[in-house]
Amino acid sequence: MVTKCDLRNAPFVLLDDGRARHLAGYSLLFHNPDHIICADDFAAVPEALAKLDQAVAGGLHVAGWISYEVGAYFEQKLSPQITRKADEPLIWLMATKHREKLTSAELEELFHNAQRGNKRTGIANIDLAATSKPAYLKAIEAVKNYINAGDVYQVNHTFPVPINVEGDPLVLYQTLRQKQPVAYGAYIDTGTERILSLSPELFIEKSGGRLKAKPMKGTAARGRNSSEDEAASDFLKQDPKSKAENLMIVDLIRNDLSKISTPGTVQVENLFQTERYPTLHQMTSTVVSKAAAGLTPSTMLKAMFPCGSVTGAPKIRAMEIINELEDTPRGVYCGTIGHFSPQTDRAPEAWSLNVPIRTLTLKKPPTQPPHFSGRINIGAGIVADSDANAEYDECLLKASFLKVPTQHFDLIETILWSKGRYQLCDRHIERVAGSADFFGFAFDAESVRQCLAEHTEAFENQRPYRCRLLVARDGSCTVTSARLTDQAYDGQLGRQLPIPSTDLVRLPQTVSLAKEVTDPTDIFLHHKTTHRSLYNNTLKQAQAAGNLDALFFNKHGFLTEGAISSIFLVKNGVWTTPPTEDGLLPGIFRAAFIQRHSVSIASCRKADLLDADALYIANAVRGLRQVTLSQKD
Repeated sequence: MVTKCDLRNAPFVLLDDGRARHLAGYSLLFHNPDHIICADDFAAVPEALAKLDQAVAGGLHVAGWISYEVGAYFEQKLSPQITRKADEPLIWLMATKHREKLTSAELEELFHNAQRGNKRTGIANIDLAATSKPAYLKAIEAVKNYINAGDVYQVNHTFPVPINVEGDPLVLYQTLRQKQPVAYGAYIDTGTERILSLSPELFIEKSGGRLKAKPMKGTAARGRNSSEDEAASDFLKQDPKSKAENLMIVDLIRNDLSKISTPGTVQVENLFQTERYPTLHQMTSTVVSKAAAGLTPSTMLKAMFPCGSVTGAPKIRAMEIINELEDTPRGVYCGTIGHFSPQTDRAPEAWSLNVPIRTLTLKKPPTQPPHFSGRINIGAGIVADSDANAEYDECLLKASFLKVPTQHFDLIETILWSKGRYQLCDRHIERVAGSADFFGFAFDAESVRQCLAEHTEAFENQRPYRCRLLVARDGSCTVTSARLTDQAYDGQLGRQLPIPSTDLVRLPQTVSLAKEVTDPTDIFLHHKTTHRSLYNNTLKQAQAAGNLDALFFNKHGFLTEGAISSIFLVKNGVWTTPPTEDGLLPGIFRAAFIQRHSVSIASCRKADLLDADALYIANAVRGLRQVTLSQKD
């Protein structure tokens, strides 16, 4: 375990692979600098780049950021035009002998130790509605005019959103990395600035003699469940606009990469692939080559920087238009964050730079010591047929990770054990596996089955049990159980298992109507997780009033489900159950019952509920029960 590092001692650079443990590689922590390479203005950029080359050639690790505006230094045509810079330095790099390679567990321990035994908080306050949509639409109109005039094919237009952080930025970063686990995250503390980056995008990577770039362009919102999610991913893969935008950037990257590669070695791999993140699907393509001999960091930057995915095409003209239409400098955002590590006896030369999108740049104002202020920038690629309103919505989608609730939750399956076996076990395993895939949990079906089997060793075979399976993000599982003392479902759909009358507890046969309504876009309604406080609280109130369950309606007035049950209405002999699209769990009993019986799947309003000849609720443990509405409803 690494013991000499402390995330309270600035300066340091953390380059963080925050993906789930079964996916993540190592994170890197650079600390105790030999010296800092800094360029506060454009005049200092040449010396800073020379020092970068010298440090890497001298066997030091170099890590930090290079701001977007440094790209003007590499193009003589742009140098006279791009003269503005953000508040933070144009270049800030740490040269050090000290690089720690951290496993997920080691990094979590460093985070824990940084708390110093205190409960620290970090809360970001951002008002996306405060962004000026009219100003954005006007800028997009100007961009499209340039496109129609033949100046460019695409321009990546961005804008800043002010942000304030109450408390500790390091704690905020820990929260954000749980919401938005990515491979190229970063937390940099210079002592003055705090940079929090949740970037999924690789700019360029050098491993020995191999170069790799992986530009991103094209997004689609996540679905609410696995089938919707797959459909959204498939749509993105086939979307002509996204593919056209992505291909433009791939061609640009190929051209840039050819300047620093052995002739004839530039190749495109995995064109138009999609990657999944908590709030969206992202289209990516991969471009690889063999590095030219004697390549230095500054030579690579001159050829590639900034990444074409954040400029447009052609790059130089796009950057001129960006400079004209964007009101403020981008700074770290859309520049690069990463490291240059030298070759050693045990490892080849390794350079890795990201594209810092989804990045917060913060400083502590002197008048508000407990708080930090700064900005987060968001943007989208604009082409000839772009819909300005849709692009604006896409920008807000990209910033939505700041508002997604922290997802500390486990997956649940509640399974009936009766007659010596788990009932409908394959269906339960299939559902929890789908949710694990959707949320990015590690999952091994055989391990789950083994865990379930081991738990039953002390069961009395002729007794039914309600078993609760919990699956954590790392794939670990636990099972708890309680013996059932009322009637339980026996595996034959529509029948119940009789329990000896001495053990029978008569449950109420009425249900109430929940006062709260649900939002069908809430993904947690479509997966069974521990993130269900609304349902738990409502069920507790309903049962305290003598009811078996509480039935919910969504905000559109459609009946959805009970807190622990699926719903079936019967009218004139026709059975009907609400569709999952209205915001409900794909119940295990519900799915099996629909497969074996004639059931209509249709949206139902309160009038349908009140007019029904019969009302049933069902789940995989209790089976199918006829109920009536409480007289209070």
